Amino acid sequence: MPTCPTSHQLAEDQANFWNPRNEDWNKHKIGWAICGICAILTTVITISNVSMHARNYRVPAEQRQILRIICLPMVYGVISFLSYRFFSAYTYYSLIQAAYESVALSAFLLLLIQYVASTSSDFSAEEALAKKDKRKMPFPFGCFRVRPSKPAFMHAVKWAVLQYAIIKPLLSVIGIITEAAGVLCEGTYSVHFASGYLRVVDVISMFVALYGLILFYIITKDLLANRHPLTKFLAIKIVIFLGIFQRFV
Repeated sequence: MPTCPTSHQLAEDQANFWNPRNEDWNKHKIGWAICGICAILTTVITISNVSMHARNYRVPAEQRQILRIICLPMVYGVISFLSYRFFSAYTYYSLIQAAYESVALSAFLLLLIQYVASTSSDFSAEEALAKKDKRKMPFPFGCFRVRPSKPAFMHAVKWAVLQYAIIKPLLSVIGIITEAAGVLCEGTYSVHFASGYLRVVDVISMFVALYGLILFYIITKDLLANRHPLTKFLAIKIVIFLGIFQRFV
């Protein structure tokens, strides 16, 4: 049975991390300290933002999704801090990160839908899109056209994004199982280990979800003009894309 290459095995003893006799602050400890400071700052800022929304909770349908989104950096920070200290257990922490990442992405779509719905008289996104003409899809499917006025459009966008909320946590569970079985080998793309297959499925699922968001934004950007969603959209894309890029490097 193939074994994971030694370059992907732990090279540092975690048991001596807290050894009081070891006062040598190596790169790992310095990085862990910096990560801890950043995690604390992120947590404080997040709690402050959440408390401000809680004191001004006047639009529950929208603010509910906003609260879910703004907690994402705090989750990232805490998971990164724990992973720096207990680095051999990252596969298990990643389940929490993956689950919340999918929740935040889904919440962003639901927030955009709420914004679009608020522009119609009966507070319905389908009604707001009823007058939209057929349009070309964004790259790389520009040869196809989509008709937003049809109910199938909203169903397709929701499925494109919400499938990530199912697949991402499922991949993390499979990762935990394969790690326990000794066949994950995180960081390698050998056909004999699960890591490469899981990452390919992860990337495909992520790109489908982001494409659904991009398509919905392009179709509705005129309706969302007074909400200024572009910066929020870019923030979500950058955070999640950087997470994917980090996993590959």
